[in-house]
Amino acid sequence: MEDRLLDKIAEPFNLKLPEYSSMEEMIEEVLPAVAKYSDPTLDDEDAAIFKTDWVLMSDQVGNTAVSLHTFRPSGEIRIAIDGAIESRSFQVVKARRIIMGYSLSRDSVLYELAFMDSDFLILRRHGNAANHKQKYVFFCSEPIGTRLTWDEALERLVGKYRDNQMPWLLVLVVILVLVGAVIYFR
Repeated sequence: MEDRLLDKIAEPFNLKLPEYSSMEEMIEEVLPAVAKYSDPTLDDEDAAIFKTDWVLMSDQVGNTAVSLHTFRPSGEIRIAIDGAIESRSFQVVKARRIIMGYSLSRDSVLYELAFMDSDFLILRRHGNAANHKQKYVFFCSEPIGTRLTWDEALERLVGKYRDNQMPWLLVLVVILVLVGAVIYFR
């Protein structure tokens, strides 16, 4: 009896997301739930994009390379792919838009900010999604991106803000009532 009661109390805290076949599919489902917690702009010099080393997440089978991206305020993206250094360019064009590529005038892509905080960065490719192979670029902070797979990282994103929504005062009151009832009926 007590085990079932504890299971019922713990049930709202257990994160149960369905299995997704692709990173894009999971991002599509997760974004509406977490978008309101996103930092509003990319153009602030104190924005998380400049303060975090980002690991590019991938759902491609067999892709084990760690691609670490550092966005420098000068407009350079320094990329370390398993230790080998490359460089790209970027420019924040509007508060929520960024151009990234080999150079700003050729081989570059316009993205829009879909979500950003100190641990996660999701950029949506601008334009008609039907014309793109990859609709989103998903980055995690280095401590998360080097330890978790893309789906575990997205579950962590959901869990981070799901936990913030829990009415902790209500949970505390329910626990106190249950403890009081157990003590009273002993």
